[in-house]
Amino acid sequence: MEIVNLPAGDPRWAQALPILQQLRTHMSRQDLEAVLSSPDAQRPSFFAAFDGDDCVGVCGWRLVATTSVGRKLYVDDLVTDDSARSRGIGSALLAHAEEIARRSGCAVLDLDSGVQRHGAHRFYLRERMDITSYHFVKRLEVLD
Repeated sequence: MEIVNLPAGDPRWAQALPILQQLRTHMSRQDLEAVLSSPDAQRPSFFAAFDGDDCVGVCGWRLVATTSVGRKLYVDDLVTDDSARSRGIGSALLAHAEEIARRSGCAVLDLDSGVQRHGAHRFYLRERMDITSYHFVKRLEVLD
């Protein structure tokens, strides 16, 4: 298994997008391109795990400065291909993100996980992550 960076325009997105869509079922190719080309300073970066030519996992992440913990690496997306679960891919992706966080001077690596994702929660707890907060959302209408 090899972990590689996936910048915008990388041809390996052809294999990685279907894996990301297993988590982000709403995401189209156009949606991904909009995220990857966003001028926002905190747009996510991505890396992926490949087994030969097959993408088996994807991680999207951002470096964020906060008042609560200072500098942190926030994982937006962490997904292993359904057919490749329990092979250590998720652990390898998380370890790679942690290494980026440490090299970047981050005090924390964190993520949110949907309340219905019980298998993911078991995985994060096995990876020695703590449940530290609730996440609240209010949907807003976009103003033109």
